Amino acid sequence: MERLHRSILVTEIIELLSISPTGVYADLTFGEGGHSEALLDAGAHRVIALDRDKETLDRYQKDGKYSGDPRLSLVHGKFSEFSEAISTPTHFDGFVLDLGVSTRQLLEPNRGFSFAHKGPLDMRMDRERDRPLSDCLEEWEEEELGAFLKDAAGIPGAYRVARRVLEAARTGKLQTTEDLAAMMGPKRSKRHPATTLFMALRMAVNDELGEIELALPHLIQRLKPGGRMAILTFHSTEDRLVKRLLKVAAGRCTCDEPICRCTNPKVVEWMNKKPILASDDELRENPRARSAKLRCVEKLGDAN
Repeated sequence: MERLHRSILVTEIIELLSISPTGVYADLTFGEGGHSEALLDAGAHRVIALDRDKETLDRYQKDGKYSGDPRLSLVHGKFSEFSEAISTPTHFDGFVLDLGVSTRQLLEPNRGFSFAHKGPLDMRMDRERDRPLSDCLEEWEEEELGAFLKDAAGIPGAYRVARRVLEAARTGKLQTTEDLAAMMGPKRSKRHPATTLFMALRMAVNDELGEIELALPHLIQRLKPGGRMAILTFHSTEDRLVKRLLKVAAGRCTCDEPICRCTNPKVVEWMNKKPILASDDELRENPRARSAKLRCVEKLGDAN
C-alpha cells in the first residue's frame, strides 16, 4: 500500500505505552496504520483500530502490512463512540489518539481539506454520515460561527470573517475551496492567510473539540489499572482541552476560585509532566511534526 502519511513520535509512543506481549491496545485514529503497525511490531497481542474515515480502512484492508492478520481489527466509527462500539475486551492496556488530519486527506482535492487544490466545500472525515461544509454554511448562524473562529482558532476579526463567509455561501459566490481561500487574500509569506480558517472550519464540520471532550473521560474508564493513554495534539486549542481533561482525571485543580473547591478524584497519573516534542531528526524528515505535542497518562490502581 502506498503510504502518504508518516506517523509522528512513533518511537516515543511505543516506549510510553510499554507494550506487553499479552496486551490489548486500541489505535483510535487509524489513518494509514502507522501507529497500529508499530504496536504490532512491538509485540502487542491484539490491536483494535478505529477511524471515522471508512475509505482509509477499506484501502488498508486491500493491501496493508497487517491486512488479514487476526491480531488487527478495523472498526469504522468516531472515537467518541468507542465505548459503545467495542464491548469486548472490557478494558484495554493502552490507547493511542493522533488528533491530526491525515496527509492523504489533505492531498486529495475531492476531500476539500486544503486550499492548495481546488475542490468541493466538503471537509468531512466521515463521508457516509457527516454533513459537508457546504451544508453547514447554509445552517450555521453568524454569531455561532464567529464565536468558534474566535475561541477555537483565534482568527483576527472572527465575526467579520464569519459574516463574509456565510454571505458568500448564501449568495452563491462560494463554491470551491479555491473561492474560500481567495476570501482571505493572496499568499504573501510561507504561511497562507487561509491556513487557520481552513483548520477551524474542518474542526467545526467534524466537531473535533466535542469529540475530544466526550471521549476522553470514557476512554479513561476503559483502561486497565496500569494501562496508558498517549495523545498527540497539533493545535493549541485542542491541546489545552486535552490538558484540562487530563488534569481533571489526575485530580488537579481546574477551578478559578481563590480557594480550590475541586473534588476531582485522582484516577490517572501523568507519565510526562511536559509534552514531548518531535526531535530535530524527526523534524528534518517530517516537517509536519513541528506542531505535535505528545501527552501520556497511566490509569491508577493495582495492575495485577
